[in-house]
Amino acid sequence: MTQRSKSLSTSICALAVATSLLAACGGGGAEAPPAQNNPPADTTPPVVTITDNVAATTATGDVTFSFAFNEDVGTSFTTDDITVAGGTKGTFTRIGGTSATLVVTPTANAAGTIQLSIAAGRFSDAAGNLNVAASSQQAFNTVIPVVETRLVTFDETISPVLTGFGGAEDATVVVDPTNAANRVAKVVKSATAELWAGATVSVCPNNAVAALPFTSTLTKLTARVWSPTAGTPVRLKVENAADGSKSVETEAVTTVAAGWQTLTFNFSNPATGTPALNLGNVYNKVSVFFNFGTTGAAAGGAKTYYLDDLAFEGATFSAACAAAAATTTITMDEGAAPALTGFGGAEDSSLQPDPSNAANKVARVIKSATAEVWAGTTVSNLANNTIATIGFSASAQTITVRVWSPTAGTPVRLKVENATDGNKSVETEATTTVAGGWQTLSFNFANAVAGTPALNLANVYNRVSIFFNFGTTGAAAGGAKTYYFEDVVYPTATAVPPVTAGLPITFDNSTVTYTLTGFGGAENAAVVADPAGGANMVARVVKSGTAELWAGTTVSTGANFSIATIPFSASAKTMTVRVYAPAAGIPVRLKVEDAADQTRSVETEATTTVANGWQTLSFNFANQASGTAALNLAYTFNKASIFFNFGTTGAAGGGGTFYFDDLSFVP
Repeated sequence: MTQRSKSLSTSICALAVATSLLAACGGGGAEAPPAQNNPPADTTPPVVTITDNVAATTATGDVTFSFAFNEDVGTSFTTDDITVAGGTKGTFTRIGGTSATLVVTPTANAAGTIQLSIAAGRFSDAAGNLNVAASSQQAFNTVIPVVETRLVTFDETISPVLTGFGGAEDATVVVDPTNAANRVAKVVKSATAELWAGATVSVCPNNAVAALPFTSTLTKLTARVWSPTAGTPVRLKVENAADGSKSVETEAVTTVAAGWQTLTFNFSNPATGTPALNLGNVYNKVSVFFNFGTTGAAAGGAKTYYLDDLAFEGATFSAACAAAAATTTITMDEGAAPALTGFGGAEDSSLQPDPSNAANKVARVIKSATAEVWAGTTVSNLANNTIATIGFSASAQTITVRVWSPTAGTPVRLKVENATDGNKSVETEATTTVAGGWQTLSFNFANAVAGTPALNLANVYNRVSIFFNFGTTGAAAGGAKTYYFEDVVYPTATAVPPVTAGLPITFDNSTVTYTLTGFGGAENAAVVADPAGGANMVARVVKSGTAELWAGTTVSTGANFSIATIPFSASAKTMTVRVYAPAAGIPVRLKVEDAADQTRSVETEATTTVANGWQTLSFNFANQASGTAALNLAYTFNKASIFFNFGTTGAAGGGGTFYFDDLSFVP
């Protein structure tokens, strides 16, 4: 029994050891250790929130998208995980494991929405869980605003003028055939129209529009057009309203039938055989030619087209008409009748009643049966067969004359010249297109007749002559012929020819040419040394013993006996002159006038108080000399003459030697 018990105890201890129960075998009790706690497995997918930096509803440029993750995704998120539509991916920046950014550039010159998306399963967290899908949208508009200046809309208060030609004379402003609230130009190309039939569109005088500001990069006009057929060539021509030789033409082709579309005309691509765009020219006239190159007959009869919204593309500017140049008109109806001086067989030139209107006076020229090829007539309204100086300029080089010829096709030449220097002249021609009726011919002196001098804007032109049927003798013309003309319209001179010096006139400037022109017995006038000594130069005037009471001297520094324009105003009407006279009590008269129009003058006087010494006399032109014209502030005064001992002849004791200096204007 004892042995058996021992064996049992040994077995229990062994079992206790085997089960790791650390208790004393043979006595006492024991408990098993507690079980270990393990965390649950991570099975949550990462989530990304997408925002962008655009505060407005619509983006107009690059958009920066931001990605915020709810847990660290390490480097598993890359730009390749992002899909973009409506734009182009740019710079991708990983800020850390929980954020990143991507710049997206929207589609250029377009409007739409950037669609940004991330598909599920593209990146993961540390536990290997893959992301859920995410997306974002952002509206954008990158359309470049159209920059243009409307030249003609046809909705102007004063309706534009349409001048058709070549079979497109039926051109008018009408209601838009598709929109009763809009007005457009309608051009009907007739069944007998020429291939070059077209219409000039104008809103300014002289068939013009505002000058087009072409540059090397701004060379386009646009126009809305309506054509009955697609594939119709439309030509647009721009030119100088005063000089048709300065032009450029280009074309565009319709792609819509019986509907409106906007055509672009790029003048850097001129039509074949036409001049290239010249940025040195002024272009201010526009004409449109529908179905250019096809006659009305070849087109199958009359066709109707429409035009609207003629615009200059790429720039904004004031589309205002240029200020009209001032003009002078010789009408033949003046109270002081113009003079007509015929020559070479046109001596029978006189003022007569208009053959078509007896109440109107016109110039009649009879070119005799024995007339020379150059027979003509000078028209004048001032002394020496002159007119007021013609104000030619870079933008005003045209004279118009209304003429009547017994036949069409008659060449008419117009010549202008300097009345004192016939070498300074320019001639140009125009041709009549009407027989036995009046028409206005335009003479562009920028186009001088071959073999004659070119227009020189530095010259003074103050004489004009007209030559009917120039180049043909009276005999070759079949005998005497009668012509008429009137309304000679020429640019008014708004400035005197350039002068070489202003005021005061001191006679001491070595770069200036001082001219003293004596008259009436004071021809002995010269620039000499000051009689009081020193290095000063002055003007000396010798009034002879036979001088007239009005003997005097004109002082000039510029062409046409001119000086700088005297800036008279309501508060400044005085000039001063230093004078040296042999006696006190001598009246000195000063006269100023318009160098281009001697009828515009004013005279005043002062009296010396010093004998044989210098003194400064003041001449107030607000107090004109008795019997002379009052000061007119609207006139130009740029010529000055001085008269010593005015009113006394040389024989009556008015002669002697006088000096003057420092002709000045008092502001």
